[in-house]
Amino acid sequence: MADSGGITVSGGAGGIGAHLDDMRTESAQLWAMSEQLVDQATAAAGIAVDGNLLASAILSPITAAAAEQEIIFATGQMLLFATDAGVTAVFLAGAVDAYEAVDASLTILANAAVNTGTLFLGVMAVPLALGAGVLALADVAGVYVGGYLAEGVNALGEGIDKTLANPATLLNPGLALGTLAANTIEAYDVDAAQDAVDETFADQLAQLNELAGDNAWVVDLIAQGAPGLLTGLTLPLTVILGLAGTNALLEKLTGVPWPPNTYEEALQAIIGAGNQGGHFNDGQLLDRGDLFEPPAIVGEEVVSPTNLSTLFEGSAQIDEFDAIGDDTDSFARIRITEVPGNPPSFIVQIPSTQSWDPTAGSTPNDVTSDTHAMLAQQTALSSAVDAAMKEAGITSENPVMLEGFSLGGIVAGQMAADPSLDYNITHVATGGSPIANFDIPSDVQVLSLEFDEDPVAKLDGNSNPDSANWSTVHADAPSLPSDKGVPVGMAGDQSAHNSNRYAITAAEVDASTDPSVTAWSESADGFFNGSGPTTTTDYGAQR
Repeated sequence: MADSGGITVSGGAGGIGAHLDDMRTESAQLWAMSEQLVDQATAAAGIAVDGNLLASAILSPITAAAAEQEIIFATGQMLLFATDAGVTAVFLAGAVDAYEAVDASLTILANAAVNTGTLFLGVMAVPLALGAGVLALADVAGVYVGGYLAEGVNALGEGIDKTLANPATLLNPGLALGTLAANTIEAYDVDAAQDAVDETFADQLAQLNELAGDNAWVVDLIAQGAPGLLTGLTLPLTVILGLAGTNALLEKLTGVPWPPNTYEEALQAIIGAGNQGGHFNDGQLLDRGDLFEPPAIVGEEVVSPTNLSTLFEGSAQIDEFDAIGDDTDSFARIRITEVPGNPPSFIVQIPSTQSWDPTAGSTPNDVTSDTHAMLAQQTALSSAVDAAMKEAGITSENPVMLEGFSLGGIVAGQMAADPSLDYNITHVATGGSPIANFDIPSDVQVLSLEFDEDPVAKLDGNSNPDSANWSTVHADAPSLPSDKGVPVGMAGDQSAHNSNRYAITAAEVDASTDPSVTAWSESADGFFNGSGPTTTTDYGAQR
């Protein structure tokens, strides 16, 4: 990883994968040169036994001998160079193969170790959950007792002071005690006690959020070990039904072979089990008939992308203005910017998750689309984006950049990896999006922004590929201005998984001189610096 200021970059033009590609290319070139030198040496050797040259040796033996000597020397030199080139080519190719073989072996061992750990975690989930529940109840009780008891102590102090203010009362012990009790009760402030309790809970939640952010890597391990976790959770059934009975029951429940062996099988098992209760059913794909002109954005100018920072500012905007009027009638706002050129280029911005209901509703950017998109499947949201692109007049001749935060980035990666789509997708930009498992073609330039504290970016259970076309920017989530949210670690609706935070880091990426970032930016320059004014259009979509 290369460190550039407050960001760390892996992959891309300056990554290990690019260097390995260079070694492969150099190996192929050396091998081709070696074969060419061998061919030339063979041709030269043929001259040495040419009949005319041998016949001339009778007339001028000294000259013929000198010629033969030069030919033999040249042939030997070419064979020597060919051997050196061939050996180097083999060495380079072998080094690349050895590195990749070791890397693959380490990955297999790591997956096995992680799934062993999550298997144990799954088996222990129930007792651990019960223990955590008991501790949580004890903590809640302690906070309430502490808050109300502290206020009682304060009230008692005030009651004593007020009672002592009238010394005559002390001459009658009974009256003094009654007066003290009355003064204490009067001084007791229930609201103050509850405020103290709420403040304690807020502090604990802030600490919990900070702890979760500092240990977001745990999500990566759980996602990577999803097969082991699911197997461990259902292992107690084996004691009751036996192995064969358990496997048969769970295969029927989930619709996939049991136990799951891969991340994809584990996710499909969750979807299949959810389908039994009417959840995670993404419904029919959308078409142009499901699009409409969304309400205009009020109180703000439409953010047209001119660089990476404004690209993510636009993502925050389309997520903010995603409802009709003041109602909760949400929709997916898809933004398409046309950049003049011959042919024109297009930037397509895809919204993030707006509904966390596992049952599909009117808005296609919901949890059901999340789950299916993670399996690289077409979804209601991706089909809506496809419909909007067709409505915008985008063809296979137009260069296209897909961009999105969270679910928007997942769909961008899924669409870039979909061979059935007839578009010229050249660039993908994502923020907080788990897309490591997508088979995105090598001619698509990918830039992924991921916060170390962002658990959502780690839901794929893998690191992004270290390839020449894929750059990943790692950074700490920056604090937000007061009008945009709350700082990292504070309790509230906003957390590290926040498009406004990614926009702040994107500005830092814009200013970066890291070779991988620079290469991506230069390749995407046509999208941000076209030959004339751009045109930005929003499309609304609902199921």
